[in-house]
Amino acid sequence: MKKFKYTNEHLDFLRTGYLSMNVRDLTRAFNRKFKLQKTRTAINSALKNHNIKCGRAHKDRLIDQYRNRLFNPEQVEFLRKEYSGRSVAELMSVFNERFGTDMTWKQIKSAVKNRGITSGRTGHFPKGHKPWNHGTKGQGLTGPNKGSFKKGSVPSNRKPIGSERICSKDGYIYIKIAEEDPYTGFSTRYKPKHVHNWEQENGPVPDGMCLIFRDGDKTNCDPENMILVSRSELLMLNKIGYKDAPDEIKSSILALAKLNIGIFSNEKSMHRV
Repeated sequence: MKKFKYTNEHLDFLRTGYLSMNVRDLTRAFNRKFKLQKTRTAINSALKNHNIKCGRAHKDRLIDQYRNRLFNPEQVEFLRKEYSGRSVAELMSVFNERFGTDMTWKQIKSAVKNRGITSGRTGHFPKGHKPWNHGTKGQGLTGPNKGSFKKGSVPSNRKPIGSERICSKDGYIYIKIAEEDPYTGFSTRYKPKHVHNWEQENGPVPDGMCLIFRDGDKTNCDPENMILVSRSELLMLNKIGYKDAPDEIKSSILALAKLNIGIFSNEKSMHRV
């Protein structure tokens, strides 16, 4: 049998794809791309023979998504039975005590949320409940003081429309616009500048989609520097480290992320049939 020879195009695909996929998913993507039937063993050998590295430490390896199960069926059933009437913190405590684990609040919260498990608590006051201050109004609780605002007064530190600030938490530029704040009902609000600029030309960002910076610079809010991606694609790009990758391979990484998400979606649909 004639020995298969990998072309430069084959090797370039493997070299770029291995940055974002494990060998199993890379094999599927490779066979789909070139209409071949290579095995995982063959692809793994090709990677070793051509010294192609993924660049990930062992602790950061990509786990097969079908085998990565944090909770087994017994534990899921326990969560389903014991969550009733409990807070997440209480559920975390009894779960760790029962199974000898050290699950965090976030892990327990995600587990019940993703499986549609509820505690039965609504967080609402029952019908007919009367608050402690029922029947009181305004100065009936607190009298006026010299620091009270007078009607129509404008704070001296109020910023004009168009004012900008950089958020210390996420590093994004926020701009003050004449748009009602959905949380406070106030007539103005601060909004991420890159989102505002993009929407001025393209309309509202579609549900389930978000914007990323083409060059990775959060201060470059030019609409031409924005790329519209899905939440799944954003997750994949963050795992790969898209914003820190060299500019010359960013387009390839984005294309591979979209391809990988597409493959996963197709496989998920097949499993549902």
